[in-house]
Amino acid sequence: MEAATQPQQLTSIFNQGDTLEVITFYVGPTQYATPVSEVRYIEQDKRKTTRIEVNEKVGAEVTSYQGKPVPIYDLANLMGCQAEYTANIALLKILKDQEKEHQDWLSALEASLRSGDSFNHPRDPNLCEFGKWYSGFEAEDELLADILDDFDTPHKRLHALADELITLRDEGHVKKAIAALEMERGKTFGKLVNLFGAARDRLENITRPILLYIDTGHKMIAVRLNAISDIVTYNIADFTTQADVDDNEQLNSLSFFCGYLENKEDTPPCVLLDWRMFTGSNA
Repeated sequence: MEAATQPQQLTSIFNQGDTLEVITFYVGPTQYATPVSEVRYIEQDKRKTTRIEVNEKVGAEVTSYQGKPVPIYDLANLMGCQAEYTANIALLKILKDQEKEHQDWLSALEASLRSGDSFNHPRDPNLCEFGKWYSGFEAEDELLADILDDFDTPHKRLHALADELITLRDEGHVKKAIAALEMERGKTFGKLVNLFGAARDRLENITRPILLYIDTGHKMIAVRLNAISDIVTYNIADFTTQADVDDNEQLNSLSFFCGYLENKEDTPPCVLLDWRMFTGSNA
């Protein structure tokens, strides 16, 4: 159903006067806003939900508000994007798995030194699973990016141990090779363990999605956001309806897409959402 056919759109979203107070937030690089007047409650998403899974793409998630079930809608999913917190959860698993992989790598190297068997694990730091991921990943969070940059030196040093210590072993210096391995386990691998921990801590700190409990006028809903940016007051002169800007069928199908709020200081316009027009999907 097109937004233009929604009866409530005829009622100005500025119906309380010439100003509008909104809560702003981001999905990817785009800034969105929801009128404060439509929000009844805000809380951190504590994952106290019930979810029915139909398949990977279809499901229904419900939480409680004032003792009654309330449906949860993930704003990023409504917009056809991956939520930042979902990507962060996947990244947490990668970091945990890769710390374990390098612990196993060291154990395999030690076993090879002691037994004389061949060592078949990656010696090139760019060819292990972590190295492949690391070379192509760019963190948007500045602090996380700084932590990841610090991985480079100890990770390369760890993989360089294979050639050095196996050479020592093959020259008959098994005890010397094992002693060197133990020293590097505490020094080099210890640095990696600390970095893996610091990266996970940072991810956990920025992975705190928020639930906005919104009264649409016909039912209560909860909208999941990555985070809230600010509370801002706009003037009616800052507002332009979606119909006056876009002639796009897909945008028109977003029932709750109201229009644009003009920002100052060369900042792109903010997309205004009016949940009174929400139909329960983006189609």
